[in-house]
Amino acid sequence: MESNVALLRAASGLERLMFGGPKNSTLKDSNVAQISAALYYQANVIAKLTSNKQFKETFQKTIYRQIMQDFGNYIDAKARMNPKSLHHVYEWSRTGQSDYRLFDLVMIDGEGISFKIKYTLNQSKSFVPSAEGKRKHVFANKASVMEAGMPLKIAPRYSERLVFEMNGITVFMPKGASVTVRSPGGAKARNQFSLAYSQFFSGNLVNESIKKSGFQRIFNSASAKALRIPTSIKKVKYSFSPNTVRSEADMAAATAFGGALI
Repeated sequence: MESNVALLRAASGLERLMFGGPKNSTLKDSNVAQISAALYYQANVIAKLTSNKQFKETFQKTIYRQIMQDFGNYIDAKARMNPKSLHHVYEWSRTGQSDYRLFDLVMIDGEGISFKIKYTLNQSKSFVPSAEGKRKHVFANKASVMEAGMPLKIAPRYSERLVFEMNGITVFMPKGASVTVRSPGGAKARNQFSLAYSQFFSGNLVNESIKKSGFQRIFNSASAKALRIPTSIKKVKYSFSPNTVRSEADMAAATAFGGALI
């Protein structure tokens, strides 16, 4: 947003030069006025594009969708290669499968057309696998708890005591006694999703994703048309109306992007 303000301030300084004066003034030709009008026109086109709501949404969504797809595929591939490190961000027994992810990317609006991305870890909805247990339960916060490596206290809720298997042996706990699992996701799972997230967004992968989105090609093609100096400014004239130039810039920007800009 600050860059847009600076651009318009610089452009406003061209308005005086756009009134080159009559032919008998100290300006013997129209060069200064025409160059100033051309720069003023292009500055207004750029400011219009980067401050427009529809353009901004198109820009953000196009890039965001591609990043979301590539990041998801990246995590899926890492999870399949090393299940112990990322099993916790998927439903039980579904590690590396895109339909069972327990993570999402969230876009946060920024200044101008910029935006930021953060991740969220979602709740599990599937039952915890159990070969012997008769009562099924859902460990809703498995992704966030295992990612943080938080100790997990397990206490009986519907019976007098805990009964579970350990190394093939059935263990009967005393009545009312609880069990604390120090690392519920395993030592290799702790902070592994946040590490993979940092690797994707701090390296070249996110840049490749932005390029792959195709927005640069679409934007360059459309903006090149909008920035093309109109015939009215190319004509030999000694003065130009800033209001007229701005109107032409607005119309060109709207036409270049399918009339979506307002």
